[in-house]
Amino acid sequence: MFGIRVLIYLIGIGLVIWILVRLAKSPRVEQRNTGKVDDMVRCARCGIFVPRNEAVKEGDRYYCCSRHRDEDR
Repeated sequence: MFGIRVLIYLIGIGLVIWILVRLAKSPRVEQRNTGKVDDMVRCARCGIFVPRNEAVKEGDRYYCCSRHRDEDR
């Protein structure tokens, strides 16, 4: 009877150690900058921010889509 109790404790301790080792080896989430972030511009019609290279430009104003550019004329 005493041997089974010791065996259960050892299995429990081993399980806790295994979980701690797995957590320590888990891949860390690192914030990596994969490239330069493009400048953001605000749509003159709705106010949403879009990257400058995706925005539709009309004169000195930027729009999120051509529909908003046409509505603002």
